[in-house]
Amino acid sequence: MALFVAEVEKGVYISSNITFTELAQMFLDKYAKNNLSDTTIINYKYQLNKHILPEIGHYKINVLKKLHIQDLANKECEEYNLASKTIKNDIKLISAILEKGIEWELLQTNVAHKVAIPNNKNKPKKEQEIYNNEEIKLLFKALEDEREPFKTMVYISFYTGARRGEVLALRWKDINFENNIIKIQQNKIKTVNGTAFKDTKNKRSREFVVPEVLMKKLKNFYNNQDKEELLFNIYPSTYSRNWSNFVKKNNLKYITLHDLRHTNGSLLASKGVDIVTIAKRLGHLPATASAYYLHSVSEEDKKASQKLDELF
Repeated sequence: MALFVAEVEKGVYISSNITFTELAQMFLDKYAKNNLSDTTIINYKYQLNKHILPEIGHYKINVLKKLHIQDLANKECEEYNLASKTIKNDIKLISAILEKGIEWELLQTNVAHKVAIPNNKNKPKKEQEIYNNEEIKLLFKALEDEREPFKTMVYISFYTGARRGEVLALRWKDINFENNIIKIQQNKIKTVNGTAFKDTKNKRSREFVVPEVLMKKLKNFYNNQDKEELLFNIYPSTYSRNWSNFVKKNNLKYITLHDLRHTNGSLLASKGVDIVTIAKRLGHLPATASAYYLHSVSEEDKKASQKLDELF
């Protein structure tokens, strides 16, 4: 009571009966909508609806305690077996929402601050999945029987290493048939109301020479479309779903569509292409490309080791 009286007299007492769910909706409507990208908002909504709101959404923000947030973090580790990074991202989102609540004078303290992130030792780090030479041959064989435009989309993804959204944002003006050059200028993303086009991930366009075999496939696919027309009019997640179905249908080793990009980078590294060139083609920083691809063991390296084994 003495603390309550003191807060009232100082003018710092805040009475708020809204729940965390209501504050989260205010965060999305009054802040995120006008300040964050549609992709970020979609990811935030997924995070909130998956575990955060079912666990702490019903609490009034003036009674929400640090222990409630800690219990959520521990439950995500122990019961839902989430990776520590995923748990950390959830706590960061809760903290960001509470910070806005403080800014809007709805509460005084951020109870998500300095919550301990549990180390989930039972969640092994996901290893990078790529196709080796034999698996690439099986991929190409399976593609022969596929219909357009899916077939050409996969060929572009494989031969260029472009991101999903970059492939779907390609227009015919980006294809230079005379010099075998493709220019990556935009990225097609999911939005709250559909799709939109934005800059590439690092805000820079890039162009590079592609193999003649890919250009032949593009020439076969081309039908005198307008230069401003998209090569593919498809929703991003539809492409990912079609890829997943294709892999399962043909009993190929399962890798994600994004892993096809890693396959491209690892294949170039195994053939002796320098890391700076790989980074430029894929739209990476050189340091990022090094982390992804320099550790991969090439087919040639395995063969070299086998030759040494045969010496004795």
